[in-house]
Amino acid sequence: MKKLIFICIIISSCAGSNNQEIDHDHVEALAKNFMQTTVIPKMKDPKPFEIVEGKVVIKRAADVIKDYKFIYNHLSSNEFDSMHNKRYLDSLIAGTRNPDSVISVTINVAYKTKYRLGDIVTDSIKLAYDRQNDKVTYWPF
Repeated sequence: MKKLIFICIIISSCAGSNNQEIDHDHVEALAKNFMQTTVIPKMKDPKPFEIVEGKVVIKRAADVIKDYKFIYNHLSSNEFDSMHNKRYLDSLIAGTRNPDSVISVTINVAYKTKYRLGDIVTDSIKLAYDRQNDKVTYWPF
């Protein structure tokens, strides 16, 4: 898992056309459209569903490094774990040229439905945004 994260960071930080700006409104509109055309029709009873909101979550390389620093500082229980985690942390920091590079963009879409007895239930689904193809898909890709 750690090696996979490391490889993803290297690939995303080395990409020359890494667009740092993501239009939140455009991504939310794509996610709501994906919900209307793909997700809701596949549900058991799609008629009473209503999309409430969409929240865009952007994961950057600096966030991954910060998370791994937390793991290094708090979960290194012995010397072997500490040395092992320190090597991974150093390789993450060395392999990331641009800490502001975007690794992933996810959208949390909240929706609500009304059951036959009148109960209103709110739930959410996590969707992924593919920046290269400018489309929303199920999460994980």
